[in-house]
Amino acid sequence: MKKILLVVMILLSWAFVAEAQDVGKQISNLVDAYAQLGKFNGSILVAAKGKVLLNKGYGFKDVKEKTVNDANTVYQIASVTKTFTSTLVLKLVEMEKIALTDNVAKFYPGFPQGDSITIAQLLSHTSGISDDSSADRVKNQPDSTEELFIATLKARKLDFSPGTDWKYSNSGYILLGYIIERVLGMTYYEAIRTYIFQPLQMNASAFDFVGLASPDKATGYWAFPESDTVRPATLIDYRAPRAAGAIYSTTGDLYTWHRGLQTGKLISLSLLDKAYTPVRNQYGLGWIIDSVGTSRVVSHSGDIWGFKSELTRVPADDICIIQLNNIEDVDLRSITRKILAILYHQPYQLPARNEIQLSQPALREYEGDYLLRPGEWIKVRVENARLMATTNRKQELYAQRNGVFKIDDGYDQIVVTFHKGASGKVTELSFTIGGNKIICKKRVGTPE
Repeated sequence: MKKILLVVMILLSWAFVAEAQDVGKQISNLVDAYAQLGKFNGSILVAAKGKVLLNKGYGFKDVKEKTVNDANTVYQIASVTKTFTSTLVLKLVEMEKIALTDNVAKFYPGFPQGDSITIAQLLSHTSGISDDSSADRVKNQPDSTEELFIATLKARKLDFSPGTDWKYSNSGYILLGYIIERVLGMTYYEAIRTYIFQPLQMNASAFDFVGLASPDKATGYWAFPESDTVRPATLIDYRAPRAAGAIYSTTGDLYTWHRGLQTGKLISLSLLDKAYTPVRNQYGLGWIIDSVGTSRVVSHSGDIWGFKSELTRVPADDICIIQLNNIEDVDLRSITRKILAILYHQPYQLPARNEIQLSQPALREYEGDYLLRPGEWIKVRVENARLMATTNRKQELYAQRNGVFKIDDGYDQIVVTFHKGASGKVTELSFTIGGNKIICKKRVGTPE
């Protein structure tokens, strides 16, 4: 009987390894396709059930120096920092140094409506604290003090009554960082090191990216660096975003972060479950909440000048997807969705690409404004030798053949056809969604 059980276990192990290899190959092919299109330039790690399926770098770390990204490249992770701030706050809750129901007035007496704004609301972006232009000016000043920051918040009206609505607030997280400092008597940065980085041995993670002198440091770019003359993006000092976005890290360290959360090494799994529970607008306590099949997906993205990041986890299935890019103009969410589709054996598509190459004059034939519905236009323009369509967001049109293009939104690929009139000029475009053909007439007087 024992021999039979041993054989069964070996067969199951072989089956898992074979499946993991196949899944890893599919994921690698997918990311390769995005990288070849200039839509991924960074490092990625994908793991499931403790097995790393992909851990690789793509593209240039520094295009001028011709260095390339790898698994050790260091990037700014921007708002993925919020998952660390949230976990540290929950750690203080577990230590009974703070409560989620504590209000801002407890730490800052006289703060407007401070007795109505709770720690939980700051974590879930339901506090009403605004990120208006005056706040942006303050938080983008590295030498801004706690006193100046609080004075700025006090002088500004809330976006809504606390707890009644949702609006993303970097200022709310910066405020959480200052509250952490008051509770612990140490800087926010010291606190993250003490309670998270050091226990998990996240030795490649810290804060001062501007001052980092390391051959692994990535240079940030606004868009894919197509030549060595492209100018790098301006770096933002870590003391500007503070607890809302100060951390730099690697894919390896962020996987260590995932493992630490999975095992309850930092805080209890029951507290994490509270963080993973939506409050409003699919946002919990420092995490964006979604699902794949019947499993809960928790994630956070980051976006700062020259860098984009995304950390996605499925705690119940021990899945972790980490994407760090040193270009800002990328759609990492589409890649995440397709990787999840591969992992859960769901259909997915490789990214659309140009099947033919059209000259800039040829692309300009399609420029114009096309009526989608009363008062709403699809604006088609040529930008950097690419044909772009803009409604509430901007998407690229990929040439399949003359007059026929594809839009890839990460879920589906929609075929867009441009039609010409008797004069030989484009007069309308059409596409089909859900079996319904949509015809959009071109506005008279827009580019032909």
